[in-house]
Amino acid sequence: MTGLWWRDGVQELRRFVSAEGGEPDRVHDVDLAWRAFQAFLHVPLLGLYDRWHNEVEADTLVIEFGESGCPDDDRPGLLLARRFAIPAVEWVDGEPMESSQDEPADRDTGHYAADFVQIELELFFPPDVLAHADDLWTAADSGRFAAAALAEADELVRALRLGPASHSHLHLTACN
Repeated sequence: MTGLWWRDGVQELRRFVSAEGGEPDRVHDVDLAWRAFQAFLHVPLLGLYDRWHNEVEADTLVIEFGESGCPDDDRPGLLLARRFAIPAVEWVDGEPMESSQDEPADRDTGHYAADFVQIELELFFPPDVLAHADDLWTAADSGRFAAAALAEADELVRALRLGPASHSHLHLTACN
C-alpha cells in the first residue's frame, strides 16, 4: 500500500468514516467508528521520526475510555488514537508548521528533537455510561500492526458494549 503523508491522516480518516456511511463530524456508532479506524491503521504514514528504529514510538494505536481529555467536557469518552513521533515542529493556532531542525538536538547521539502527535477520533457518551479501557499497541512499521494486536484491540472495543455516542471529535493534536 502506498504511504500517506502524516499531515493528511485526518482527511484520510474522515474519508474512511464517510466510506462506512458515517458523518465525520457526527459519529454516533461505535462499531462504525472502529471499522473506519481499523481501515485507517493499515495506511502507512510517511514523515514519521523513529529515533529508536521501530521499537518505541513509530506508530502506535491507543484506546482509552474514561473521562474525556477535553478540559470543558467531563462526559466519558472513547478515544481511538494513532500516536506517532515526527521531527519537532512549531505549532501555530493548532496547526503544525514545517520542521526547521538543521542540527541534532543531541549531538552525542545525533538524535533530533521529536514531537508526539496523534490523530484522534473521540466519541462522547452520557455521564451515566461507565466502562474502562487504557491500552496501546505499536506497529512493526507504519501501517503494519500485527494481526494479533488488532484482534486484541478489537476485543477490547467490543467488550466495552457502548451505546450510541452523543457527539464526536476527529482531529490532529500535539501530545507534548
